Amino acid sequence: MSSVSNRSFVTIGGGLLVLAGVMAAGAAQIKGEAGYAGVGPAFLPWLVTMALAALGVVTIVASQRHSAPLVEAPEAVPRWVGLTWVSAGLLLNALLIEHVGFVVSCALLFALAARGFRLGSDQRPGLLTFAKDFALGVVVSAPVFWMFTRILGLSLPALFRGGWV
Repeated sequence: MSSVSNRSFVTIGGGLLVLAGVMAAGAAQIKGEAGYAGVGPAFLPWLVTMALAALGVVTIVASQRHSAPLVEAPEAVPRWVGLTWVSAGLLLNALLIEHVGFVVSCALLFALAARGFRLGSDQRPGLLTFAKDFALGVVVSAPVFWMFTRILGLSLPALFRGGWV
């Protein structure tokens, strides 16, 4: 016996199930033999597919078991300025990653996203805060770049050939 206000949870659960179906269709097309410990290239997509399907079922079941609303919608104003800064960071990352390298473009993404979140919470960050966020972005993305390129042997865009950046 579900509440009318919980119908949106049924829709969300159904969307998760549809997404799981799309993921399953994609995972079924991945070819490859199982490698180390029986894990092949399709393992992770199937794991995500199962998790999405389970979350979809749990969401639908929970919405049907509760007659009272599961949550109340918060009274919040949209934070468009923050969303704009985060979106700009994502777009610039996609546009610049091949030109300035993984580390620099990810550091810029980090700094712009941090600025967006700060503006969204009514803070007024200055240039020094942006510089600190950019530096922190370098500190976070450089080891990721190194791990992917050196340890995993994957190719990420670099600013200099064979270098860290």
